[in-house]
Amino acid sequence: MLPRLQPALSEYYSDNAEPLTTRIFNSIWETFNPQASPHTNKPKILDLGKAQPESFNFYSEQVAYLTIADCIPALTTLKWPDEKIQHKTLSEKIIIRNIEKIIPSQNTQYDLILIWDSFNFIHPKILPYVHNQLLKVCTSKTLIYGFLFTSENRPKYSSTFKILNSDKIQHSVTTDKIVRHTPLTPLAINTYMPNFKYARSVLLRSGLQEFVLTRK
Repeated sequence: MLPRLQPALSEYYSDNAEPLTTRIFNSIWETFNPQASPHTNKPKILDLGKAQPESFNFYSEQVAYLTIADCIPALTTLKWPDEKIQHKTLSEKIIIRNIEKIIPSQNTQYDLILIWDSFNFIHPKILPYVHNQLLKVCTSKTLIYGFLFTSENRPKYSSTFKILNSDKIQHSVTTDKIVRHTPLTPLAINTYMPNFKYARSVLLRSGLQEFVLTRK
């Protein structure tokens, strides 16, 4: 019997078994490494993903201050207000109120925000409001780290990410279902996130594009 063919994202799915070998994430930790820079303060990290034991182990080794937000599912299921709501100000208030409930905006300001692949799943019209909320917890040097899909196919839901070490990240999808979408481009991110710039990117063999945003 012939083996069952994998979906169009076969290379992407293969990385569910084999961790992503990252380059940018590794360079971020070289910057934060207190041994390399004795005067570096303990980095403050906001992880928008779920709590993962492997990631906790990594953060503990790096002596990092960590906040786990576990808010990606809530962000990616936010819908743009019904078109019947004609009043633009009212629509904006609904979105802002929902995002404020989802993303923590305490007095802490973070050096690094891990958004993983969430920007691929957040409604494009909602991204500018996510940007505004993230600004509340940013310094002038905050980095935003994540992945973009370069293919017109993507998993139906956002992946789960586990940090194994500074250059290995394990990710897995919750379903084999794939959907068509318009890939988010660096130009679009620069438009939706006007206070940030697309600073670095690396195309991984899986077809994912690893990237980092820095403050303008």
